[in-house]
Amino acid sequence: MDLRLLRYFLAIVDMGSVTAASKVLFVAQPALSRQLRRLETDLNLTLFSRIDRRLALTAAGREFVPIARDLVARAAQAETMAGAIATGTDPDLVVAAPATTINDIVAPFIASGGHVSVADVVESAPADVYDAVMRGDADFGLGSSVPTHRLHADVLIEVDVWAQVPAGHELFDESAIDIVDLVEMPLVHLHVGHAVRRTFDAAAARLGLSYDAVSQTHNPRLGQALAAAGRGVCVTSDDPRYGLSGAQVLVNGDPLTVTLYAVWDQDHYAASEIDATVRSLRQFAARRYGRDSDEDRAPSSG
Repeated sequence: MDLRLLRYFLAIVDMGSVTAASKVLFVAQPALSRQLRRLETDLNLTLFSRIDRRLALTAAGREFVPIARDLVARAAQAETMAGAIATGTDPDLVVAAPATTINDIVAPFIASGGHVSVADVVESAPADVYDAVMRGDADFGLGSSVPTHRLHADVLIEVDVWAQVPAGHELFDESAIDIVDLVEMPLVHLHVGHAVRRTFDAAAARLGLSYDAVSQTHNPRLGQALAAAGRGVCVTSDDPRYGLSGAQVLVNGDPLTVTLYAVWDQDHYAASEIDATVRSLRQFAARRYGRDSDEDRAPSSG
């Protein structure tokens, strides 16, 4: 199968039209249309329906998209592996993670002289991390939702949830606060799609608690900025910024935590290198956040 045709097909899917894809691929529109028809002929499938000169994926096309992505990703991995073998060098790994994880774990890990095989990052929304790995955009991913893909998953670390406040706030010198007391205060919360928010809401619901969020934001740093400006208590797992101090959020006396997972395809050509990198990341995160470095978890399959 011609991988070039698969890349053309995926570009059309991602860009939404032959016209838009032709500009990205630097291929003339008529030529791209011919290549698409050739792929359909080779596969004996109709991938797009053509209505009023507009393309829409057929049912067969929708089913073929993940297959095409997997083939293209594996071809890219094979090319990279061949290059690494030829030069005798370790592979350069790309990790997908949300901005918070990049800022608080990945970047400090690289700066500390950790596994230099981490050569680049793909900043992804929390819900998109595992999709980035499945598409082949990244070699492994770090995410906080429970993995449901056909990916291998390891627990990287349990991250504490904090109530962060500026100087002068009654919590500023406190080391911890129970969620029962916290919900009585004005809160600056992350959006409902964020893992910290989901974890907090689930804990509050179990205890029959309700609260009012004075502000909600998709960006943890903005939430911290709002707290620094006196808008309320920022509930986050981020490291403190803007002069804030954090009190650990407790539920029935135990820390409220968010689980961070590392996920990758065990058939990846550099699976052993990814595994070694994740182990180093786990040890680094344990040291950085005061965890027991022997708290290695057994791997699980997603």
